[in-house]
Amino acid sequence: MPGNGKITGIQRIMRKHAFFRFMKMIENMNLTSKLAIMTGVLSIPFLALSVFLLVMLGSLGESYDSIVQNVTRANVYNIHFKEDMDSVMYQMVARSLGKKEVGSVVNMTDPDTMIDQAEASFTMLEESSSSPEAAQASARLCKLLATLRRHVDEINESVKQSGSYEENMERLETDIRIITELIQERITEYISYETQSMGEIRDQTVRGREKVIRIAVVLFAVVMVVGAVFVFLITRSITRPVRRLCDAAEEIGQGHFDTRINIASNNELAIVGDSFNRMARQITVLIGDIKEEQIYNRNMEQKLLQAQINPHFLYNTLDNILWLSEAGRKEDVQALVMSLSQFFRTTLSGGRDIITLQEEISHVEAYLQIQRFRYRDILSYEIHVPEDLKQISVIKMTLQPLVENALYHGIKNKRGMGLLKITAYRKDPFVCIEVADNGIGMKPEELENVRALASGRKEIQPDNTGFGIANAAQRLRLNFGEQYVIRIDSTYREGTTVTVYNPGAA
Repeated sequence: MPGNGKITGIQRIMRKHAFFRFMKMIENMNLTSKLAIMTGVLSIPFLALSVFLLVMLGSLGESYDSIVQNVTRANVYNIHFKEDMDSVMYQMVARSLGKKEVGSVVNMTDPDTMIDQAEASFTMLEESSSSPEAAQASARLCKLLATLRRHVDEINESVKQSGSYEENMERLETDIRIITELIQERITEYISYETQSMGEIRDQTVRGREKVIRIAVVLFAVVMVVGAVFVFLITRSITRPVRRLCDAAEEIGQGHFDTRINIASNNELAIVGDSFNRMARQITVLIGDIKEEQIYNRNMEQKLLQAQINPHFLYNTLDNILWLSEAGRKEDVQALVMSLSQFFRTTLSGGRDIITLQEEISHVEAYLQIQRFRYRDILSYEIHVPEDLKQISVIKMTLQPLVENALYHGIKNKRGMGLLKITAYRKDPFVCIEVADNGIGMKPEELENVRALASGRKEIQPDNTGFGIANAAQRLRLNFGEQYVIRIDSTYREGTTVTVYNPGAA
């Protein structure tokens, strides 16, 4: 008994291990295979039952059709054979006609032909009979037909030899009609046996139907149980990874970008899981890049602010204010202080990064008014901005670096009065803002260097020539997209035009 218990325990462990292996196999299947298995489990048993039912009904149907044909063929002789045979034999005796002559004279089938046809039919019926009893009845019919043929031949010989009419009539009554009576009884017996077989087939059909119903009920129960198990296993193998994906997606949505998912299978869900993990890693990388860009933008803005609020610019402005004050030019002092105030107000702009073009123009105009007190002999400017463009959005401090670059690297290096012109116009889908000067311009190598800085092909350094232009171009791309650029055109000793391609919407 202990040995049996040990074997039972081992078998239980083996079954459990086999079940887990089966579960693992189900999980590793692709979705198409899982659905195919589910369809097969639910449909194959019923398909097999349908085939069995069709075969059984087909077999019973063939047997039934064969019996019906046998009964129909036998019934033909049961109705007409005795009457026709008795009638033709009476004409043969009454008119003293031979068996070959009687048919043509009285327009009836001759006796030999009738017997030949009957023998052929009942020989065939003997072979196709549905039961041994029916076959024996058919064989007895063939023997009676042979006896009938012999008596017909005897009457035929008597008629040929002009035998006695009374003797032939007696033979007709005692031999022919009695045998045809027996033949009719045997035909009825044959039909009875075949009819019994039809009843048996009907009973078999009823029993088969009941059997099929019982099998179908049992099979339905088994399929429901097995199907439920398969559906549960397959559904769980799909829903568990999907639920884990949903949980991981929710974690990602809450900001836990280090979330990863491991789907231990080789199907489509594993591919989705790997794609999810790649997406999470890419999101982490993108967030890192965005943080770096934000830090970079803040650094650039700080550098730009430092470049604008440099001590030289502030000292020179304060010196101008002091000089004008000592000279008693109070109105100029007031105008310069107001311009300086306007300049710093726009520079700070309440912490906003995006301002209107009108605010940006006010900022640039304040800067130019301050610089004119120092460079009044070489600096003049014009600003042309249509009213319908003044409310479009621009990045703060986009134009001031361009104006400063035009003043310090263009107009200052040229002899005589310089003109700085700011023009805005619409060129769908952009609003173009041009800062043009008639200063010294740039040589081809200088122009290529500034263009490389503006396009990002060269790293920006605060001490680079064109730092302001490159910084404005970089911030334009970061805020609005790569299609928004700054174009630089310059001819040495003729001047420079910088065009900002800004979004056209307010």
